[in-house]
Amino acid sequence: MPEQDRGAALGRIRAFLAGRPETASGAFTLPMLTGVLRVRRL
Repeated sequence: MPEQDRGAALGRIRAFLAGRPETASGAFTLPMLTGVLRVRRL
C-alpha cells in the first residue's frame, strides 16, 4: 500500500478507536480464536 494511502487508513482507524468508549482509553482486549490442524506423516 502506498505510504500516503497507508497513513490515511491508519488515521481513520485511530479516529474510529478514539471515538468508541470501549477503546478510547488506549488499551483494550481483543479476543482472538485460533484454529489448528495437526497431521502426522506416515
